[in-house]
Amino acid sequence: MKKFLHFIIAALIVVPMVATAHGPTRQQVKETVTINASPDKVWAIIKDFSGLHNWHPAVASTEMKGDTTRVLTLGSEGNPTITEELISIDDDKMMMVYKITGMSVVKTITFNSKDTPYFTLPVATYKSWITVTAVDGGSEVQWKSKFYRSFMDNPPVPEGQSDEDAIDTITAVITSGLENLKVVMEK
Repeated sequence: MKKFLHFIIAALIVVPMVATAHGPTRQQVKETVTINASPDKVWAIIKDFSGLHNWHPAVASTEMKGDTTRVLTLGSEGNPTITEELISIDDDKMMMVYKITGMSVVKTITFNSKDTPYFTLPVATYKSWITVTAVDGGSEVQWKSKFYRSFMDNPPVPEGQSDEDAIDTITAVITSGLENLKVVMEK
C-alpha cells in the first residue's frame, strides 16, 4: 500500500511538469467572407496563383518561380518575402491548397543563450485551403490555415513567438485579405 501511495504522489508531481514541457501544438484559423459577386468571378481571381498582390493588401508583388512556386514580397519594412508552393487547384470544387516553404528572417535575437530567428510570419509547417461556394446570389470564401508557431522549443517562448502570436498574425493576414477581396470584387 505504501508503494502505491508513493506512486500516486510521484504521478501527481510529475504529470503537471510533463504537461507543460512540450513544444508547440498545431493551431488553426478559419475565416469566411460573403461577397456580392458570382462564384465564377471570385474563383477566377483567387485561383490565379500569380496574382495575390492584386487583392491582398499586404502583398506588394508576386514572382513566379516555375508553375507552382511563388515568392511574395510584402510591402512592410524591409520588404520581407514568403515562398509558397501550390499543392492543388480544383476548379470543380473551387478549392486551392498551398503551403509556405520558406520565409525571410527579419531579425535574430539571442534567447536562452541561443540565436533565435524571427521569420516574416511567426509560423512553421503552414498549410492553407481557400474555397469559394455559392450563397444567396453571391459567394462565400473560406480561408483555412493550419500551422505551428515558429519557435519549436519548449517554453519559455520569446516575445512575439507564442501560439497566440501565431494565431493573431494569421488571423490578421486572412481577415485583411478577405476584406480587401470583398472590396475588389464588389467594385
